[in-house]
Parts: sequence; structure tokens; C-alpha cells
Amino acid sequence: MDKTRLFTPGPVPIEKHIRAIGEKQIPYNRTEEFSEFTHELLLGLKSVFQTQGAVALLTSSGTAAMEASVLNFLDSTDKALIINGGTFGQRWCALCDIHSISYDEYAVPLGAAVDLEQLDDLLANHQYSALLVNAHETSTGHLYDIQSMGDIARRHEIFFIVDAISTLCADPFFMDKWHVDVAILSSQKALALPPGLSFVAMNHRGIARLNGGTPNSLYFNLKDYLTNQERGQLPYTPAIGLMMQLHQRLLDIRQQTLPALVEVHKQRAESFRRGLGDLPFDILPARSSNAMTALSCIGLDAYAVVEELRIRYNIIAAPNSGHLKSKVFRIAHMGAQEDADVTSLITALKSIAVPSERIITERIGI
Repeated sequence: MDKTRLFTPGPVPIEKHIRAIGEKQIPYNRTEEFSEFTHELLLGLKSVFQTQGAVALLTSSGTAAMEASVLNFLDSTDKALIINGGTFGQRWCALCDIHSISYDEYAVPLGAAVDLEQLDDLLANHQYSALLVNAHETSTGHLYDIQSMGDIARRHEIFFIVDAISTLCADPFFMDKWHVDVAILSSQKALALPPGLSFVAMNHRGIARLNGGTPNSLYFNLKDYLTNQERGQLPYTPAIGLMMQLHQRLLDIRQQTLPALVEVHKQRAESFRRGLGDLPFDILPARSSNAMTALSCIGLDAYAVVEELRIRYNIIAAPNSGHLKSKVFRIAHMGAQEDADVTSLITALKSIAVPSERIITERIGI
């Protein structure tokens, strides 16, 4: 059988030399050498986020970093406005529900943009203290205009928290310049590493709010992380092997340059979208990320297409869930993909798009 070709938005294909690091014996971490190593990681991460602030390094998933942000930067005195355009916008709502943070939900139609004038009006009323958004709503593929939203939030002195997990390194993202107070990243997206690391970056406003709050979590006490990181250590045993892979990946990005890496994702995404031609797939979002293309199906069942790709071609695409399961599937452009992989995917989609009693359905609208 041909090799498995992975087009999912995390985990993604990983470069061979990065995978090889995972085979090495991990070192003991309570040493001066490891402290120096940790300081190098933190400098590299600040460059990725484009911030002069601080970055907390967690052994956890991206959702855990989202929860850490709610726990450390919001409390019962806050009222948040949450941009909810899909599965991951809903996750912000779930986190605030669990931790009793007051919020209103700004519901966005699937794949649509935020009405920035309306957002400006909402935040101008000063009923909200925080704005929460997923920069790239991965369930629909939509990339929000974080720069404009950051300008609005700063104008009204709103604390701005952004889940940038599936946009950083694939799309331009300038944390400080765009007035993002807290930004979140995890390892398995465009960083192209195994899952298991996440990062919470904060600018000077974020650090001030963190220091002014009262810790209400042991493991997710970000003050504790920043204090320990000053000496190059983490408060709890970290994923040392993943940190070794991260170190090499950050060196690679530094050599390649971050703008060049973003351009790679852009060219790869554009090439795939051109290759679709007149196939019965529409690009769902109003504004797509370079990281991923979300495709709505015309006359095909989306989940059946994903299964056909897997069974017949050993190509792994990302299905959707809920009411989008039969309507939308997703193709990621992150990680160690090659031109031949994309060509194989386009060829497979052309074959599947030929009417077949197994997968043809009535036209499905969004």
C-alpha cells in the first residue's frame, strides 16, 4: 500500500530529522545546561508570537492552555464577549461556563466574518472587560481579522485573548503590533511537532493582569511558570523529549525565517485550491487560513468523501462533526507535505467526484 498521506489539522506530517530527535535519550532537567536550553526555547517562542512579553510553556493540549487563560486572566468581576463561529468558539463558552465567568456570545454564521462595526458598537458600551476569539475557527476554516479586532479592543480598553493555535506559523500574526494581550499556541499545528506542548504568551498588559490576580489552580498557575522560567526551569516535570524537538524546530524556523514559513503555507494552500478546478466542492469560509481549506460538498456526502479517501487512497482528511458531518470536510496544508502528496490528493478527489451510487446524494446546502 502507498504511504499514508496526512492532511489533518493536527497532528500533521513531521520532518524526519525532528522525528529522529524523539528517539534520543532525554536528559535530566534540573541542571544548568537544561536551564540554558529552556531560555533558548523561550526566546524562540517569543519570536514566533512576535511579542516582547513573556511565554509560559505548558505540557498540555491547546485546550488546557485555553483553560489556563480563563483561570489566570478572568474572574467573577469580568464579563467577556466570546466570538463563536464554530466548535472552538463554543469551547471558550464551555470554559467560561465551567469556571463561572460571565459572558455574552457573539454568534457568527458558519464561515462568515465578524461585522467589525457591530463589534465596535458592542465593545463601546463598556459592558465587557474581555474579548475572546479563535483566530482561525478550525471547524469552518475561517480566519478572523485579528488586527482589526485588536485595534477595536485596544480603543475601548478591552482585554483581548486570542486562541492562535491553528494560525501561528501558517498566517501572519503580530501579537504586540495587533494589541493581543494573551495568545495561545500548541505544538501539533503549523509548528509541525507531536501533540503535547502548549504555550500562553502575554504582553505587558497580560503580565500586569496576571500579577494582579489570585491563583485558583495549582498546575495552571501561570505566575508559577513565569517565576520558575526566570531560572530556566518549569514548576512540574515537563515533556522533555518534546522540548528537544521544539528546540530544533525553532532553530529551523529561525534559519528559514518566519515570513518564509508563512509563504510556504500560502503557496501550498493556493496550489491546492487551484487544483480543485470545477470539482463539486466550494470553499466554505469568507476568509481562509493558509493552514487549512474547509470544503463544502455539492452533491456529495462529506463524510463519505473522507472515508473514500482513507479506504481507497490511504489519504487521511479531516471530517467534521454534528450537523456539518455530511456537509463539510477539511484539508490541512501544514507540516512536512510534498508536492507529490498534494497531487495525489487532487487526483483522488477527481476520482471520487465522478458520480457514484455509493456516495452521491442530493445537493447539500450550507
